[in-house]
Amino acid sequence: MYGRSWIVPWEGMTLTKQESYKQGAIDVGVSRMQELRLVTTQDDLMVRPIRAFADFGIGTVNEDEWEINLVAGLNAGAITVLARPANQIVVFFGIDDYEVNPVATLVYFRTALAGGTTKMLVDLQWLRGFTYCAGMLAEPVVYDPQQNIFVDIEAEGANLEYMVFMGYVIEPRGQVVS
Repeated sequence: MYGRSWIVPWEGMTLTKQESYKQGAIDVGVSRMQELRLVTTQDDLMVRPIRAFADFGIGTVNEDEWEINLVAGLNAGAITVLARPANQIVVFFGIDDYEVNPVATLVYFRTALAGGTTKMLVDLQWLRGFTYCAGMLAEPVVYDPQQNIFVDIEAEGANLEYMVFMGYVIEPRGQVVS
């Protein structure tokens, strides 16, 4: 089967369809945890949302929110997460750029700064004709344990952009939530 690298507009999507994207991301992440033999049963796992500051160092400790300071051009390593835990999978399933006038145009999910393997390329301009610049990824983007996360963002101008990278952290139960 070929890979899919695009974003599906959230607007007009039924709740059932949104849930299917979310559940699909969880299923892929849980399967990968079991494939890597990091857990013996699904009962040993906890699935939780990604926290901007606590997991990725975005925003401040007091405001765990998705503020990304963009400049015009390539913002290499807009999200950079190194030295990740050896027993944690990160799965992205969507992006919500809830600025009134968003400047982000392209998002690259990579494994190294401005290079490495590009896991997915998302063109946010596909969403500009909709009321909301938000959508679900055509397929989940999965980062294995200890795999570096680099998200590069191209922008057509400078802005402090509120971009939520929707996804889950899948880890052993009790690591953060019991």
